[in-house]
Amino acid sequence: MREDTQSTSSVVLHEAELKNKLPIGATFDSALLEQISTLADQLPDSMSELYKVLSDIDMLVEFDAARVFVVRLVLARLRVLTHAEEKQRLALLDMARDYMTTDECVPVCRRFAKDPSAHVRGRVKTLIRTKKPKDVALPLEEGERWDASGWSKGINADPEQETSPLFKHERGSRIQRKHGVPEIETVKDLRTLLKIKSEKQLGYLLLSNELEDGSGPYTLFEIPKKDKSPRLICAPRQPLKGIQRRILDRILSGVPPHETAHGFVPGRSIVTNAAVHQSKEIVIKFDLENFFPSMHYYRVMGLFAQLGYDVGEGFFQSDDESEAIAPVLARLTTYTSNPKEWGRGYLPQGAPTSPYIANLICRGLDARLSGLARSLDGDYTRYADDMTFSFAELPRTKIGRFRWWVDQICQQEGFAVNQKKFRVVRRSQRQMVTGIVVNDTLRVPRKERRRFRAILHNCERYGLESQARGRKDFPAYLQGYASYINMVHPDEGRKFIEQVEHILQLDREGKLPIEKDPENG
Repeated sequence: MREDTQSTSSVVLHEAELKNKLPIGATFDSALLEQISTLADQLPDSMSELYKVLSDIDMLVEFDAARVFVVRLVLARLRVLTHAEEKQRLALLDMARDYMTTDECVPVCRRFAKDPSAHVRGRVKTLIRTKKPKDVALPLEEGERWDASGWSKGINADPEQETSPLFKHERGSRIQRKHGVPEIETVKDLRTLLKIKSEKQLGYLLLSNELEDGSGPYTLFEIPKKDKSPRLICAPRQPLKGIQRRILDRILSGVPPHETAHGFVPGRSIVTNAAVHQSKEIVIKFDLENFFPSMHYYRVMGLFAQLGYDVGEGFFQSDDESEAIAPVLARLTTYTSNPKEWGRGYLPQGAPTSPYIANLICRGLDARLSGLARSLDGDYTRYADDMTFSFAELPRTKIGRFRWWVDQICQQEGFAVNQKKFRVVRRSQRQMVTGIVVNDTLRVPRKERRRFRAILHNCERYGLESQARGRKDFPAYLQGYASYINMVHPDEGRKFIEQVEHILQLDREGKLPIEKDPENG
């Protein structure tokens, strides 16, 4: 009853707002708005029904209110629609084509331009061609005409056709040697390299489902992000975890990421990432939205195809004689809860292969953005989904224009910028890059060092569990954070490392107290 009351009051509120947005003579039907509100709460599964509701309205005076209401609710829920069934995603694009203004189409095109489905991408390409949105393709010079073709760069609408670039890649031993990856001609060769026992075991890994008893290939759990929203972690179980580790060590590790990538790269760290931007006049920070999920099965298969592995017909199979290596590797390194929808698989956050594959997929993005920075006498680095630019003096171009260029490149490379996290930080402010202050000398904020010191003090006084709060990797966290501080503040960090080792030794010997921290219950 309470939910019904809230829904009704919500509709009343929307009715009041709609009055200010409707043309003269337009009206609205409260029952219709209530129906729309109910269907919107059921998104993404109700997208096709919402489209039908708009299509079935006969009274023109009621249509405007319904259209405004539907579009507003749908655009607010675009993120959940990203993971909807293909039928629902296509219904959204039909709605955009028939009932959205050009400006309203922009966020839809942005989110679905590089969709895993060829049908969805094709529909987006048609939408861009007909609506000609002025958003991504910024004119090169002020005063020039807009060019909507900039939207379509890299949008391949026919990945399953022989005309697709995915099926025209160079393949074979020579290309594999060129990229420094092992020569693999058949699935049997791949099984041998990855120590997969049989065709049957490979078939299970390719087609296994997430079972209700939790016996699937992944362990799923959520951890909170900084904004308190949940982040899904898909941690592979054995034997898949070991296989992914061998894919990383035996196939991928010899392929270098771009020099500007600092996350999950041997010899680079958040410290090397921050050091590039030390003592700069201005630091500009961008964040990529939905980073790992945006790298879907087809993009991962395309990466392995670039390394010289055969795509076959784009489908994986466990037959030893098959030469379609790229689809098998893509399936082994992507996650989907339903193996029948393997094309919607994406890089799972929690798999050992995901960060490195992400870095390799981002090589084109990194090359273009570093080139943009150099053209303006600036520097660029990326640490996972955090992109940072810095300049010794204000860039020649306006900040707004520069932001638009970055946004265009990210969109064309298949990524979306999280506009809420865009930051411009000048020298007069505290400039932080991947958690490190870079204004003059590199330093970890004093507040964070004090917090860590307090954690260690409480560990000694009340025991590890008082501070771990259920974290199984808490000892590793203590060691890692002490080493992190040591990289920036060697004198203080060395003392932290010694203190952590002392605490862990006492814990192993059972000599730490097990009292409760009075501040944490």
